[in-house]
Amino acid sequence: MRRSYWFLWVLFLGLPAFAAQTTVSFDGLLPLPNEYVNDVSATDEAATFVNTCYFDWGAWYWAGFAFSTVSNTADGTYGNQYAAAQARSGAYAVAYDDGGYHPAPEILLDLPAAPKSVLVNNTAYAAYVIRNSNEYARAFTTNDTFILTLTARNLAGEIVATTNHYLADFRDGKTLIQTNWSTLDLSWMPPEVVSIVGTLTTTDMSYGWPNTPMYFALADFTYAYAGLDSGIAATNPAFRCWANGVADYAPGPNVSNQFLLAANALGPASNDVFAVACLGDNGWITLTFPAPITDGPGPDFAVFENSVWERFLELATVEVSSDGAAFTAFPCHTLSTNPVSAYATNGVTESGAFGNLAGKHLLGTGTPFDLRELAGTPGLDVRRVTHVRIRDLLGDGSNRDSYGNPIYDPTPTYGTGGFDLDAVGVLNANVDISTDPNAPAPALDGYHTLLEYKATLDAPAWTTDAPPQGAPGFFRYRLVK
Repeated sequence: MRRSYWFLWVLFLGLPAFAAQTTVSFDGLLPLPNEYVNDVSATDEAATFVNTCYFDWGAWYWAGFAFSTVSNTADGTYGNQYAAAQARSGAYAVAYDDGGYHPAPEILLDLPAAPKSVLVNNTAYAAYVIRNSNEYARAFTTNDTFILTLTARNLAGEIVATTNHYLADFRDGKTLIQTNWSTLDLSWMPPEVVSIVGTLTTTDMSYGWPNTPMYFALADFTYAYAGLDSGIAATNPAFRCWANGVADYAPGPNVSNQFLLAANALGPASNDVFAVACLGDNGWITLTFPAPITDGPGPDFAVFENSVWERFLELATVEVSSDGAAFTAFPCHTLSTNPVSAYATNGVTESGAFGNLAGKHLLGTGTPFDLRELAGTPGLDVRRVTHVRIRDLLGDGSNRDSYGNPIYDPTPTYGTGGFDLDAVGVLNANVDISTDPNAPAPALDGYHTLLEYKATLDAPAWTTDAPPQGAPGFFRYRLVK
C-alpha cells in the first residue's frame, strides 16, 4: 500500500521509459569460434530451441535447430551447412526443416510470453545453391521464392500469429537473395505465445520434394512478458465468482494492525487502495471459493493488488491446490536485474519484466493465471482447484524465480510491507456433471445452472430439452445470469 502519492508522481515525472526484455544467447553452449553442435536442444532460462537427433540408414541425422559459431561464408556446399551467409561475432542457431518427416524447428517458451524481435538470415549453403544451383537444385529464376514462415501458438495449441519472410524473392523482376542478418519485428504478436515454429517453402520442387537446401539461420530472439494492457478489469462480466473464504492467513512482519484484515481479500475487487489484506514481508494467505476453479478457455482466475503506478509494483507468487494440503506454484520468471529501493527512489519496476507474478497490474485490474500451464502436475486436478495461496516476495533479491534469478520490488517499505491483496476473481468455475444422476445441480450465487443435452457430439447445438440424466447422449451444465 502506498502513502504520499503526490511525492511518487513528482518523482517519476522525469524518468525515461523502460523496456524490460531478454535476448536469448547461445554463447555459453559454444564459446569458441568455428564450432557447431547438432545433437542437443539449447535452453536459455525459459526459452528452448528444440533439436531432433535421429538414427536412420546407418547414420545419425538432425532436424530442428543446431548451433554454430562457424564463419565460413565462402563455401556453398553441404559440408558447410552450419554457416550463416554473414559471419557473426557470437553463436547463433541454424535451422533445418526436413519437410515434415521430423518436427520443424521450434522455439518453446515455458511461460506465455510476448515476442519482440528476431534476427534471421540464409545459410551460406542455401544462398549459394539458390544463386548457382548444384547437382540437386536449380538456380532461381523468374517468380521463384524461398519463404520462411513463423507460426506462433498459445497454451491451447491455437495459432495466434503467423508471418512470412522472403529469404529469396525473384518475383516482379527482383533477384533478392538475403545474405545479411535482418531483424524481424515480432512485437505485434499477442503476449500469449508458448511456441514459435519455423517452416520453409520453395518453388524449386520435384515430385513434391524441395530441391533447395531447407536451412535458415536465426539469432537474438528477444521476448518479454505481458504488460499492463494484458490485465483483466474487475468490472469484466466474465468473472463468475470471487473468493469467499480464508483457509489460513500468515502475515509476515512490517504490517500495521489496521491492515491485518484477511476479510478485505474476500468478495469483488474494491478499487479502494486501503481495503486490502496486507501480507507483510514473505507472508501469505490462502483463499477458498464458492465453486472450484477449472481449467477452461483462456485464463481461469485473476489476482488483484492495489498498485497505482507501474514503476512501483509489489509482487507475489501464486500457488493452487485441489485439496487444501498439497500446493503447486505457478512457475515464474523475472527479467528485471536491478534492485528497487524503498518507494522506488532508486530503480523502478515494469510490468513486462515479470512472468506469472501477481501484482504486475494496477488497482482495479487483475493479473490472469491459466491452470493449463500446470496440467499434468502430480496431485493437482486442474479441473477442480479449491484453494489459491498468494505468497509475498520480499523484493531484496533473497527470493528467486523458477530459474534462480533474484526477484526485486520496492524494499524496504514501512507499515504496509509486502503484497496488498485486494481480491481473487474466478473466470472459469467448475459446474461439471456429477457421476450420480440424482445429484443436485451445482449452485453459484447470481447464476442459474442450466442443464443442456446433445444426443451426439456432432449434433448441431445443445438443447435444454433434455431426457433424464443417465439416458444415452451427452449432458452439461451452463451458467446463465
